[in-house]
Amino acid sequence: MTHALHPYSSGMNGIVAAFGATALYYLGFAVFKLAADRMEPLRGNRILHMTWTILTSWVFLVALALVLGGLSLQILALRELSLGVAVPIFMSGVVPLLLIAMVFFGDRLTPREWLSLVLIGAAILLLVASTGNPPAARAADAPAWKLAVVVLPAVLVPLLIMVFGDHRPDGRHARPVTGIAYGLASGFPVGTAELAIKGWSGSSADGTGIAATPYPYVTVLAAALGFGIMVAAFQRCRVTIVAAVMTVSAKTYLLLMGTFLYGEPWPSDLEHGALRAGALALAAVAVLQFPRHRPVKAPATPPVEEVPPAQDPFGGPRADAPGASGAPPAPYGPVSAPTPFDVPPLPRPRPPQPGPWPPGEGSPPARPRDIRG
Repeated sequence: MTHALHPYSSGMNGIVAAFGATALYYLGFAVFKLAADRMEPLRGNRILHMTWTILTSWVFLVALALVLGGLSLQILALRELSLGVAVPIFMSGVVPLLLIAMVFFGDRLTPREWLSLVLIGAAILLLVASTGNPPAARAADAPAWKLAVVVLPAVLVPLLIMVFGDHRPDGRHARPVTGIAYGLASGFPVGTAELAIKGWSGSSADGTGIAATPYPYVTVLAAALGFGIMVAAFQRCRVTIVAAVMTVSAKTYLLLMGTFLYGEPWPSDLEHGALRAGALALAAVAVLQFPRHRPVKAPATPPVEEVPPAQDPFGGPRADAPGASGAPPAPYGPVSAPTPFDVPPLPRPRPPQPGPWPPGEGSPPARPRDIRG
């Protein structure tokens, strides 16, 4: 069932609620970073341990309270605003978060990353220009198959990336992946949660009847996954990269899938439609512009791999241990492991010993041989 809600002309309260939701969301994300810095390292292949560590952090719970306040305001905003109006407002929150990250968290950006942020800003402006004369906000009870098509890939793929991302066979010698992967992995679940909020706000179910719809459960599941990945990402990557990529991916997914899921109208005239398509293309270019890996600096000295005492990487005795091959430790580089062909060192000559023999002689006189018959 589809029903129209308040028109844009009477949606000033919706705009105020959208800005309030955005402020609370991104303030909560900044506190997520503070919580992440106080936690022990989180690993995706230890989901239960990761969940317990996050939920027992009081700093994270403070941040979660801020984000839940933003969620409540977002429900109010999406009751009165179409996605074409709400999404640019939601995206604008990334700007103060980036300032917080650079001032308080010490993030420093390369020229290439600055270019990506400028492109994101331009995409936001194009989205604002594409709204034109927006229609009244509409919402619909989406069919179950459409909801499954939208929710399952956006939740399962990031979950698998998080679980198997720490089982990297290339190990410590691989170049570390930057926040772009974590931003995408957290952005799609967050965008899915916002899609469920849109359905929640416009559902035909009233009061406690909303509990009979899938929207509250999808909201909680997708948001929990997105926030968990975000906290883990803040331990490993810079806030600016994770937040920027998460914002672009979440709001793009919200806008595109909202059109598919709820029949959100695309701009009907060619000019505004082209502006919206250009904004989404520019946002995609901005994400692709971010470097995939951290810049690797050439070390001043060759790196030395740490080896536990009393053994080498292959489980044998240390090559520099005395007596390993009869040779003294090498000043640089590894020493060959002992082989069956090693020749033992010659014994050192014994020093002269004192005795009853004449002075100046270093050994006792030879005894006469006993020669018999």
